[in-house]
Amino acid sequence: MTLLRRAVTVPVVTVLMLCVLLYAPPLMALAVVADLVLRSSRPTRTVAAVVAYAALELRALARLLRGDQDGDRFMRDFVGMIYTVARRVLDVEVLLDTDAIEPDAVPRGEPVLVLSRHCGPGDSLLVTWLLTFHYRLRTRIVLKGLLRCEPVLDLAGDLGHPDGSLCFLSRRGKRARAQIRELAASLGAGDALLLFPEGGNFTWARWREAIGRLRASGRLREARRAWRQSYTLPPRTGGAAAALAGAPQANVLVVTHSGFSADGRARPWWRLPVHRRLVVHVTLVSAAELPPREELGAWLRDVWSAVDAWVAEHIKSAAVTPVPSHAHKAPQESYL
Repeated sequence: MTLLRRAVTVPVVTVLMLCVLLYAPPLMALAVVADLVLRSSRPTRTVAAVVAYAALELRALARLLRGDQDGDRFMRDFVGMIYTVARRVLDVEVLLDTDAIEPDAVPRGEPVLVLSRHCGPGDSLLVTWLLTFHYRLRTRIVLKGLLRCEPVLDLAGDLGHPDGSLCFLSRRGKRARAQIRELAASLGAGDALLLFPEGGNFTWARWREAIGRLRASGRLREARRAWRQSYTLPPRTGGAAAALAGAPQANVLVVTHSGFSADGRARPWWRLPVHRRLVVHVTLVSAAELPPREELGAWLRDVWSAVDAWVAEHIKSAAVTPVPSHAHKAPQESYL
């Protein structure tokens, strides 16, 4: 099945990216005209970002198909180049707020479990970049199985690590939890496993569906809490519990961020962020502070209440004042 999938996705994506590069000049010309009509640089920046991504995709595919790639080095280079394009082309920047945990405060002798908010396409790449470059962690990511259709991710998932650098979940339930538990058990010092407890990007449809599901199952108190928390989806406990079962000695980083839309929530997937700052808040929970497994669900819901409150407060304060100039910029590295 894997060979059959790659026999389709690799050539299709390669041809698509080559077409993007071939038609880049006329597309850029049309974008310049659109800039003049709309009095905005968004059309040109969007086309430039698509063209740059096509070039990066082809370069990454060529490296992967040649073989002999170090998984950690490849992922570091790839997310580094993505962030460089985001900064230079879209004017997108990652900023740490002043209360974020410093890299030296993260224990290095044990693996780290990262629980992150998920809101909008692309934020997972920037969170990965932050963990890799600023916190100096070797990051493994849990992703939906559908993303195997992206050949760079599909091929990169087989690199470097006994269980792969990426963990693709084809379905929910016991099999998915077993995958996460096995990957977490294989982590060593300096490794981080990135999970998104909400299970997907925030959208209003998913928010309403989650509340309806809680009500239908009789969990009315959780449904009321989810209704009050309108910046996040109710967290799912299964993935975090499986990861901690595999790595009970792991410390936990909770990553909260402001999102790319003005209200801190969903945005259309096709509308790339331009002139935006992703403000990130990171807190550390040591392994000794984690609750027993039977209390993990209540603990995670409380943590996500704090995540939702941070986003709400940030959006409220950002509407009055700009991002403070003393906010910490994550260090930058360019690979272009």
